[in-house]
Amino acid sequence: MREDRVAAVSEAIADIGYEGIVAFDQFEPEYTTIERLYEEFRNTDRVQLLAICATTQDFQLNGDAQAFWQTLTDVALEYGSLDSLTDVEAILWRFMEEPVNARFTSMKTTRLRKLLKSEFPEWFLASHRDVDPFEVWERLADGIENKKRKKTVVLSMKIYDIAHLIDTGEYLQFPSDIPIPCDLQVERVSETAGITVSTKTGDVMAAWGEVMERVSEEVGRPISLLRIDSIIWQAGQIIGDAGENLEQSRLALDAHFQEVGLEDPERTALANELTACIQSHPGPR
Repeated sequence: MREDRVAAVSEAIADIGYEGIVAFDQFEPEYTTIERLYEEFRNTDRVQLLAICATTQDFQLNGDAQAFWQTLTDVALEYGSLDSLTDVEAILWRFMEEPVNARFTSMKTTRLRKLLKSEFPEWFLASHRDVDPFEVWERLADGIENKKRKKTVVLSMKIYDIAHLIDTGEYLQFPSDIPIPCDLQVERVSETAGITVSTKTGDVMAAWGEVMERVSEEVGRPISLLRIDSIIWQAGQIIGDAGENLEQSRLALDAHFQEVGLEDPERTALANELTACIQSHPGPR
């Protein structure tokens, strides 16, 4: 972990303020899907279950996250009904047949079958509103026989959190130590921002955990890593699309940050800090 870079990145994120930080969630690819399915099916519990279960398959995609969530939207709307758990399962299996899920099919099918045969789906529909979200996190991990801190499990909880936000206007109260879902985009920004010289998952997660602690202190309220993840994931995708070219990355980040609603000079400072080490970075992967 590079303390000087952690401090600089933390300050740049804190300077956009709480409202600026949470604004990024509305630009996550799943946000529009959840809104659309809420509007269509009028049953938030089953939409949330559908989104959580689908997210357990969000790895090694044959395409990007935008394609993943748009495909889920299309499949669900074409199916046309979400009146029961049977409908949730049917949509998921149709979704699994789509090209975006064509990689590692056997592994994904096994995972989904395991989850749907577990107690989690029925328990979630009956109980999730009455329990601490930590219990949902634990039960999902048990349902796919995985550890709570694994990427797809944590990412599923982020989607649950955003779905709850859209439904109620409030975030869920997850433990402060819930980790960042560590994927390619998070790893990319860890390097381009220079907060760590190591690409090991544990080191990357620890560095962003330190950023979270500092941002929370500077903002004066707890900031979940799930919120910081939205900023970093979106930045990572933009930097990757720009070929990790410094000038193009900063221009594209500035345009996106402006769309999110950030003002200058804060958005320029954030773009600069997230790309501060691109010149010494080995380049596109």
